[in-house]
Amino acid sequence: MQMNFTRRQVVAGAAVLGGTLALGGCASPQKTKQTEAVSGKQADIVVVGSGLSGLACAVSAAENGSSVILVDKAPFLTSTFLTSKGNVSIAQVPENKEAWQFDTEAPDTIDEFEKRYRKQTELGKVNVPYPDYDRMRHMMVESCATIAWVEERTGIAFNKSFTKEMVGTDTVKPEVNTDPSKEGGAWVAEGFAKELDRLGVQSMVSTEALELIHEEGTVVGVKVKSKEGDQELRAKAVVLATGGFGGSQAYCDELVPIINEMGLQFLGNTMNTGDSMTMATALGAAVYEGADIIAGAIMPARALTKADTGFQKLCENGMEGAATSSKLLVNAAGERFVNEASPVIALSTAMIDKNNGPYYVLFDSSNAAVAALLEKGISTNNVAKADDIALLAAQIDAPQLVPTFETYQQAAKDGLDATFNKKAEKLMPYGVGPYYAVTFVPSFVATMGGIKTNVDCQVIREDGSTIAGLYAVGETTHRFMYNRNFVRHCSNSSSLTMGRITGAALAKQ
Repeated sequence: MQMNFTRRQVVAGAAVLGGTLALGGCASPQKTKQTEAVSGKQADIVVVGSGLSGLACAVSAAENGSSVILVDKAPFLTSTFLTSKGNVSIAQVPENKEAWQFDTEAPDTIDEFEKRYRKQTELGKVNVPYPDYDRMRHMMVESCATIAWVEERTGIAFNKSFTKEMVGTDTVKPEVNTDPSKEGGAWVAEGFAKELDRLGVQSMVSTEALELIHEEGTVVGVKVKSKEGDQELRAKAVVLATGGFGGSQAYCDELVPIINEMGLQFLGNTMNTGDSMTMATALGAAVYEGADIIAGAIMPARALTKADTGFQKLCENGMEGAATSSKLLVNAAGERFVNEASPVIALSTAMIDKNNGPYYVLFDSSNAAVAALLEKGISTNNVAKADDIALLAAQIDAPQLVPTFETYQQAAKDGLDATFNKKAEKLMPYGVGPYYAVTFVPSFVATMGGIKTNVDCQVIREDGSTIAGLYAVGETTHRFMYNRNFVRHCSNSSSLTMGRITGAALAKQ
């Protein structure tokens, strides 16, 4: 562990950029370079998409001697990660001990890691051949080396965030105490941006990739559109890293219809519209079976958050009196169907699987600020209000709400939930009316699907053959990492690792 300590001493003394990469079109440290027209249309590698995987791929390829063009349709780089806390899962196992991020009193093994990983991702398991556990294990064995590499390239130290005893995987996040007002992800983005400049990577923002250039059975570039007009960017290899498809209504309807049928809230990057899938399938690329979503917290319906952004605070840690874990969550009939204090992913998964909505969270009038917010939603028809529970049940046509409410009130009084075993401290009795029934829906932060790749991140056809010159990394191809449920912060880990390894491999070809 001495080598790890020495590396941390070096990282701790590195300069950290002071600029700001802000979501919403604010200037970035690369503004001058990004807004210039790219004079050359030829490079060794073109990377499409500047999320974590795309950035890592571009930096890794460039530091290993390749000329790189990085393309993104957003007006600045790394839009997805700018508001993230920067947590990244790692597996500290004997295979990577020289790169461990912190000392641990309970050494892990990759077998034990996989057991915990299986338990999480296979919650509500679906019939698809994923995860590819061999590939997942490889990604996670490489995770510590990836973080060491990110530290060295960005000048930002990563420190312990969560342990496997807390969340199932060891986790690290950027140490950014110098400016707590800015999220860790923005610091990482700035560090990578500085490295792109130093390595001479040509960054083209506000540039949309339209289609791949395919000649004699090989991808040799990509056609793009920007304010300078249409261009052809020629390269020995093209790497697709445009994220998932959560921002595309058409792909959501096609691949995961329940998203729009139930009105799920998408909390990810709305510019993630499945562009990699569109371009690759035009050349015969295979897509993953069983596309799905990475579920997040439950939250008020779209109409409510659109009417007033304050409705986003009706959740855990949002505002006093708003936490849903201590309240009733019922289906269309007014029945409980889950322990409301379960992990947020379990709540969303239960709502999706049962598909018995609309779903409602019940509020009383004991908190004036919450009640005032709820009043703003009545006109949307997603908040019902009544002086007593019987009248409320009649309003939303939920015949079982009255007995459900009475049973819950008694359970709260007794401190014992015989139906779903909610802990006594979460069995909070309802107070005075009027009472409100608020429509809640699951949310999702990313999608699982996209284009199939092999272990070398080469895009493949249904018969397993590769499309020469075409690669994909990150969310656009991370379906192999999961069955049903997201394992905390592992997508950030796999994206960085896929990008790092693929960039280096392409540069050495």
